[in-house]
Amino acid sequence: MLNHTLFIERSRAIARPFLLTLLGASAAVATVGAQAPSRGGLSGRLTDTLGAPIPGAVVHLVGTSYGATSDGGGRYRVEPVAQGSYRVSVRRLGFASDTFSVTVGGTVVAIPDRVLRSAAAVLAGVVIRESGRLNETREAALARRDQADNLIVVQSGDEIRALPNANAAEALARMPGISTERDEGEGKFVQIRGTEPRLSNVTINGAHVPGTESGARVPKLDDVPSDLLGALEVSKTLRADMDADAIGGSVNMVTKLPEGAPRGYVALQGGQQSQLNARQGQWSLMYGGRFGEQQKMGALLGLTFDRNNRSIEDVEPAWSVDGSRSFPVEWDQRDYLYGRTRGGGVGAFDYRFDNGSTVALRGLYSAFRNYGTRYRFDAAGGGDDSLASGPTGIATGATFVREVSHRTPDERMYGVSLTGQTPAVPVSLSYGVDFAGTSQLSKNYRTNDFEYDGPGGDGVPLRYDASDLATPRYRFVSPADSIAALNAANYQLTKYSTSDGSAIGHDVGAHLDATTRYSMGTTPSTVQFGVKLRHETKSFVANGQSFTAISPLSMDKVVGSYSDPSFYTTIASGFLMGPEPSFGAIESWENANPSAFKNATNLVKNQLGSYNGGETITAGYAMQSSDFGAMHVNVGLRAELTNSSYTGHVASKPQGGATTVTTTPGSQTYLDLFPSVQVKYALDDRSDVRVAVTRGIARPNYVDLAPHLTGTVCASCKNSFGNLSAGNPDLKPQRAWNFDVLGEHYLTAAGLLSGGVFYKKINGFIYDRDFVYDGPVTDFAGYLGHRPDNGGNATLLGTEATYTQRLNMLPGYLAGLGFDVNWTHADSRAELLSDTATTAANLGRPVTRFAPLPRQSENVANIAGTYDFDRVSARLAWQYQGQSIYSYGDGTSTANGDTYLYSHAQLDASVAITLSRDAVLQIQGLDLNNAVFGFFNGTPGFAHDIQREVYGRSFIVGVKFGF
Repeated sequence: MLNHTLFIERSRAIARPFLLTLLGASAAVATVGAQAPSRGGLSGRLTDTLGAPIPGAVVHLVGTSYGATSDGGGRYRVEPVAQGSYRVSVRRLGFASDTFSVTVGGTVVAIPDRVLRSAAAVLAGVVIRESGRLNETREAALARRDQADNLIVVQSGDEIRALPNANAAEALARMPGISTERDEGEGKFVQIRGTEPRLSNVTINGAHVPGTESGARVPKLDDVPSDLLGALEVSKTLRADMDADAIGGSVNMVTKLPEGAPRGYVALQGGQQSQLNARQGQWSLMYGGRFGEQQKMGALLGLTFDRNNRSIEDVEPAWSVDGSRSFPVEWDQRDYLYGRTRGGGVGAFDYRFDNGSTVALRGLYSAFRNYGTRYRFDAAGGGDDSLASGPTGIATGATFVREVSHRTPDERMYGVSLTGQTPAVPVSLSYGVDFAGTSQLSKNYRTNDFEYDGPGGDGVPLRYDASDLATPRYRFVSPADSIAALNAANYQLTKYSTSDGSAIGHDVGAHLDATTRYSMGTTPSTVQFGVKLRHETKSFVANGQSFTAISPLSMDKVVGSYSDPSFYTTIASGFLMGPEPSFGAIESWENANPSAFKNATNLVKNQLGSYNGGETITAGYAMQSSDFGAMHVNVGLRAELTNSSYTGHVASKPQGGATTVTTTPGSQTYLDLFPSVQVKYALDDRSDVRVAVTRGIARPNYVDLAPHLTGTVCASCKNSFGNLSAGNPDLKPQRAWNFDVLGEHYLTAAGLLSGGVFYKKINGFIYDRDFVYDGPVTDFAGYLGHRPDNGGNATLLGTEATYTQRLNMLPGYLAGLGFDVNWTHADSRAELLSDTATTAANLGRPVTRFAPLPRQSENVANIAGTYDFDRVSARLAWQYQGQSIYSYGDGTSTANGDTYLYSHAQLDASVAITLSRDAVLQIQGLDLNNAVFGFFNGTPGFAHDIQREVYGRSFIVGVKFGF
């Protein structure tokens, strides 16, 4: 690590030419502006035939470099413009082009509102406009994509709510090249183009959002209700004016905007899950628009709330390995009954001044209470006495545990931004400040264990059958043992624990940008430069407690009413849950009888698991865009100075002495340059080819940098790599070069045909590396564990295609048919270094090997049939993501192999009927094929199941009333 003085000198040496270039460009632009003759401009507003504003239209003075794009209110302003007469063209996807003449003097000419008419080819597919849409159309999304300097995909609010997408992650998974990390039946994190979640960036209206979970840099997107969003934007390549920490891409959650005359809607939904008939419901209220005679002021307020009573049925086997033979030794059966609530609000206020300046305040807040009760029956064998090499045998010495836990994650996310723009001559300014944050709190996250002490309590034999590795079965050798295992009186309370903790993240940022237009001879150009400061903090405090029972309590005294006689029958028969304790009853008994327990809380473990971190990123950039005939070139350079600090804890225990915990700080400082070149070549008005070369970074998680140690002390935990984890203060960021080529052709009726290839080269990619712990905490001496480390280099090569078409050329009602298809194929190669675990107990990787990147699915696809005609809009959508590595094992086809996520294929449907201009009825079906989610160990084709869960189908009916 560089010392501070040397680092500053090197930073100055690198930054000085960069800053001088910025200052020189600014001075040159100012000089050109000062010498320029008197100039004026033009301004106006674009609407459709219903009076709604049209955003994203290109207004261009033919034969010149002068032009602008209409904003969310349909307003445009073109200046400075030399005096003279011009022909003005207006172009927007989905609308017929328009032209008009204007004479510009020394002032800004106010143009009367121009009305654009829908392209004739689109009319057959138009659905009646209802007042709840708030201008969140697919046409606007495609226009945003078409006009961007970089490669982006945009999903409009209409598309988000066209299918049963409960949260932002679920909606994003419908977009090309994006898959989700799923949990408990819903998408949670997004994976862009085969990169794991931590290689991506998430913002709310451009404000960076810190990670939600204790060890994560990216926020959980299942916290955000989809009805709060006006659009989702995914930038797959980065401009110089964007944060560079997005190797995979950057997700921007765009909240609803106040546009048009004031209006709003009320939406109500109700539904039921087929599994255990769990019910769900939602309501939303939105109102906003522009006020005043000239609609200078805009305001919007929206609220939403849903409750999702979700049922999950899950079996998680565990395996043992004898040479090349793997056999099951445990069946962990779980039934989850969730009562999730998710709600939030959005607000927006803006004002548009006569001179074209604007100021805007926008914010989003969401709260997700992921509460639920988990019932668990665990049957664990102690060994295998079979001499056969086949898939059957006897698991000897089996023990049983019945457990109930109450899960209480309480999560928050928010983002507020205050921004402004001043279209001054010759340099226009934009500026802003933002504040965002997340939190995840758990209080009384309590787990209660009842252990079997009935007949044969020292070890019951179980006969297993692993001929099907995806569903290894077991059954009792003796019918009497089966009856005893289902008798609540044979279980005694042995312990209870709480897994409490709080993870909190805050992010504060500010930026200032300057833009000017000029001409290099006959080449119209734009120069933009700016600075940004971002400061992020993240902390986690562990507060777990554990208690050992010293007075017996038989489970039959606190048996609850829970019952699930059809448990797991949709996957495999033979798995019975049996009786389970009532959480409320056992909690009351524990609280009323404190003397029945010995406090076994490990305070050292809590301290070792806690950390805090902070990061300040100071950035400056310069970017130029130029048009050389049909070719548009954007080139930029961004510099980011990173100052990170973190505090963890280490323990020491002298021989015969007590363990002491020491707070250990650390820091990292480094400077990075991020060049970018992006070229767009227009083949015609609707077709173009894009080429991009960009560079990005992914900084380590704070928890990975901070010295820390977490794990559980138990006999079965010692040889589990998944139990013990540690930090690594020597961890370095991941950096990558990204190369993209993409062709696009925009069709009539908001259609699109596109295809391209992408390539990423990642240096020092981060993964969990196995080791054997050797102190100083003696409790964990000899334990297998893992810690993050930089591996070798990794590469990722992929191709993606999108085809969206509305078949409006067909006659009659058939004109409403259409389809949306996107597909991404990727292959990757990552260098895994040999593990640091070198003892005989090492079950990890003995030598360097190559494997796919984590979360990289070979294929990701969405196929949807659509129908939009008259008053009916319908979707039938199939979503697929292939299997991918979740974490690395030893790479073999045994149960010690890599951990994979199963492939996931899900079928959803929706039908919306416009009853009147202000009323819509919608019927939705979610997970109609009851798709399985889970993990396996081994290799594809040798999948040793370690988790398979199902959720059932959900059917939802909703109505929306506009006003």
